[in-house]
Amino acid sequence: MTAERTTLWYFIGALVVGGAERTLVDLANEVDGEEYDVTIWTIFSTNPLETELSPEVTVRSLTDAGRVANGAIDGVESPLVYVFAPVKFCLAARREQPDLIQSFLFYDNVIARIAGVFCSATIITGIREVPNEEPVVRRVLDRMTISFSDAIVSNSTAGREYAIERGAKEESVAVVYNGRNIEQYRSAEPANLRAELDIPTESTVIGTVGRLVERKGHFDLLDAWPTIVSEIPDAHLVFVGDGADRERLAERVDSLGCAESVHFLGTRQDIPALLGAMDLFVFPSHYEGLPGAVIEAMAAELPIVATPVDGTSDLLANYRTGVFVDVQAPDEIAWATIRLQQHQSLAETLGTAAGERAASEFTIESMVDGFERLYRELESRPEETAYGQPLIE
Repeated sequence: MTAERTTLWYFIGALVVGGAERTLVDLANEVDGEEYDVTIWTIFSTNPLETELSPEVTVRSLTDAGRVANGAIDGVESPLVYVFAPVKFCLAARREQPDLIQSFLFYDNVIARIAGVFCSATIITGIREVPNEEPVVRRVLDRMTISFSDAIVSNSTAGREYAIERGAKEESVAVVYNGRNIEQYRSAEPANLRAELDIPTESTVIGTVGRLVERKGHFDLLDAWPTIVSEIPDAHLVFVGDGADRERLAERVDSLGCAESVHFLGTRQDIPALLGAMDLFVFPSHYEGLPGAVIEAMAAELPIVATPVDGTSDLLANYRTGVFVDVQAPDEIAWATIRLQQHQSLAETLGTAAGERAASEFTIESMVDGFERLYRELESRPEETAYGQPLIE
């Protein structure tokens, strides 16, 4: 490490709206600027979250490529981008010799590990989700390169086990939970959502936040919706976010005949205010890492219906801070949602308890502290004993 500030490079595909990207922005903004010289490298130059970064954080993009659709990079003009970008990053690492390189997502992890071959940087890669299924090529690449990581950080206990199963040494894997600015969600003035969507004042607003992709369970929630409105006739469902399956979800809404009570808001920047306008939060995901949307709903003290998948089960406890339902179980989603709406005392108790847990365990401060302790431990550890003792958890 340098005698002055530690050169810290974060590497990610693009700063689009997503859980890993949001965590990275918060981390880059709050990490100690007197100790770390922070640069975020992106493959693509489409970086809407860049506007939220501190002026002290440098952003460097490897290409001008990338087509954006539904709030995400969905393709490139030429597949050669996926060859040239890694080469450029490896050459930059070799030329500039940063102290730390940290990545978060699978493709970025592979590139960061290879870059470590060309420089003396300590390589920290990430586990942000534990998929139920994945392509064979991805699985093989992960196993082939995982030993190139000096440390691996998961945002959930399940992710730690996943990394070890992949071949990582147990003592090289740490768990650092995601964090959010809890007070921002507690004190936000509720959005005037009912007026915006022409929803009657006394109606029940049920919402979810996340990428509009099948694995988030949105189709399961829609399949539960006719049952929910049969018991809660004034209910309205709000989807916040965008993604590849938006059109398919809209088609499902039409086929169910419930277009008047289902609303797609797209990508929004006023999430705290929107959560403040909701009465219930539903998150029926099929698999997760540690979902920031659930932390945000907890911070807003909302009653939550969710699936106990890896990551979410680290955040919530059944009938203590939320209500769990099985994965891909629309009938259970309907039952739990109806029950919470009809039993307000239970809903309020769960929401308050969730808010208390978020404030005690899932703050930005605790997340940044976890990463900084990891950086210092790696910095002080002699290379020949890099795997001598477990990393922080």
